[in-house]
Amino acid sequence: MLSEAKSASGGEKYAAVILAAGKGTRMNEGSASPIPKVMFEINSKPIIDWSVKLIRDAGIEKVVLVVGYKKELVEDYFKDTVEYAVQEQQLGTGHATASARLVLEGKAENVIVFYGDNPLYKPETVQKLIKLYETEKPTIAMLSVVFDDPKFWAFGRIIKDGNGHVVDIVEQKDCNPEQLEIQESNTGFYIFDADWFWSNCEKLKTNNAQGEYYLTDMIKIAAEQGKKVVCIPVSEVSEAQGINTPEQQRQAEKILQERQN
Repeated sequence: MLSEAKSASGGEKYAAVILAAGKGTRMNEGSASPIPKVMFEINSKPIIDWSVKLIRDAGIEKVVLVVGYKKELVEDYFKDTVEYAVQEQQLGTGHATASARLVLEGKAENVIVFYGDNPLYKPETVQKLIKLYETEKPTIAMLSVVFDDPKFWAFGRIIKDGNGHVVDIVEQKDCNPEQLEIQESNTGFYIFDADWFWSNCEKLKTNNAQGEYYLTDMIKIAAEQGKKVVCIPVSEVSEAQGINTPEQQRQAEKILQERQN
């Protein structure tokens, strides 16, 4: 557990922003889903319940869910046990995270961000990242995953400088041949210095194939400012697996069952 959950200013030392606004079209065989993606169940509980549990088991009490599509279903489930931010339009992961600004700015020194459909991180892995963040004192710390076959998984590649600091994340479709061979890839789990994030998230642009505000672009913004960005790999590949399809839903159920046995 975290030894100092409260900051010197009386606010939280850490708060978690969990992105939970997605529609889950692929979970419903390509058609409009009657529920948000994060409300599909694994082992009889919504995916988002597992995500909230893992971050609370890691010692983080203040949780903000960024909701959007059919948000009332998420709000009815959690009631007032978490806080909410609303992403009215789905304009990308960077936009979703920035939607929590009104709820969190000035309330926490550091912000943990991850996707609500990635519930397989282990609490001890999160605690390990927090320890690195407190030791190295970077602007951003993040989790990575090392794949034997990174092209198969098609995650964004982590680009580092000569000192081992992260300077960029390049999506597979944008990689040059050398970058395609990089095995260390992005899992989508970050810790940001909160003041820095809120003052820089407006710099995100939509000049990419999706026309969206990418959260990953915050890495390059920090690096170009000379800020330190560090990462450590998860303990096993399964931690990095998200849930986008019914098959991945079944895989996640199996992984969680094996861990509980």
